[in-house]
Amino acid sequence: MADVPAEIDAWALALTTELEERGENLTNGSPADSDSRFAYERMGDAGIIGLGWPTELGGREMDPIDVVKMEERLGYHWLPLCGYLLSVKTIGNAVLQFGTHDLISRFIPDVAVGRIMFCQGFSEPEAGSDLASLRTKATKDGDRWIVNGTKIWTSSAEIADWMYIAVRTDPTLPRHKGLSVMLLDMHAPGVEVDVHETLGGGTFGEVRLSDVAVDVNNVLGDVNGGWKVLLGSLDYERVTSEKVGVALWVVDQLDEVAAPHHRRLLLALRGELEACRRLGHEATRLIAQGERVSRVSSTCKLSVSLAMQKAAALSVEILGPGALVERGPDARAAGRLAAFHRASASMTLAGGSCDIQRKVIAQQGLGLPR
Repeated sequence: MADVPAEIDAWALALTTELEERGENLTNGSPADSDSRFAYERMGDAGIIGLGWPTELGGREMDPIDVVKMEERLGYHWLPLCGYLLSVKTIGNAVLQFGTHDLISRFIPDVAVGRIMFCQGFSEPEAGSDLASLRTKATKDGDRWIVNGTKIWTSSAEIADWMYIAVRTDPTLPRHKGLSVMLLDMHAPGVEVDVHETLGGGTFGEVRLSDVAVDVNNVLGDVNGGWKVLLGSLDYERVTSEKVGVALWVVDQLDEVAAPHHRRLLLALRGELEACRRLGHEATRLIAQGERVSRVSSTCKLSVSLAMQKAAALSVEILGPGALVERGPDARAAGRLAAFHRASASMTLAGGSCDIQRKVIAQQGLGLPR
């Protein structure tokens, strides 16, 4: 990953040090699982947010693949990136693609400078990987929608300003056709957030919504046409470039202490991670061209998840029990390797399980029957 400007490295390293001095990001097993409003605002101040967006909206119109390379590097420096990945990579890009001019002008410039942070309200207690089963409903009431339901596994919910939420707006239609996506104010009456700690050192929110009002103008795309918006969002989300950077950092740590007979395994894993990088770049190129990329983005998600679990297993093989020590003089890399190993348990589940990714690849990539 030598193709990123040196000033990005210097800035990221300085922010990592600053977070450690503040006592933040110490037990984070994966940057995508952790968040910091402080870090997000620092990114906004530095102009890191929305690098690929138009200049009139606060971006720099950077080539999308160069943006992905920058994200890989931020992951390498172990920065808490959940708010960035949601607000910029997934939701911000969806607002640009599906939002009205009013929504774009209201939200995107403030996201670009780090003033607005989003969370994503997709999963529910009865609807995880099978998103079309969601039950949170929105009922039309004059010039607003009234939302009721529960969202779970909602990263950044406790610090987000707005939720990008999928709701059922017409229960009489087939389950894929009665969905809508809208933007919901997390500070509105009726929003309640419970925070749960994760095994990997991050948190997720359980969000209960009781008669929460959403302006009718806050709908993205067509009412009852939310499935198209959701699929577009997931294409961005599944290009998990930052996780490639995290795994390469782990490999670098292991490379410093590995015995000669482990070098071959580390080289093979480096090659696998480079293939993951190239897949991410190809998916990004296709997205930028407006092509359908679900098969490629799911391949990205699947390959990175499996490679990260291999890196976690290899750390124990090389270091033995020392790889699992989190604190004290024997902790490796200030305990990050141990935290990474803990976080690896969910890497093939979070954001869409490996079985779901394989199903998408089989049906949309290989043309196999359902």
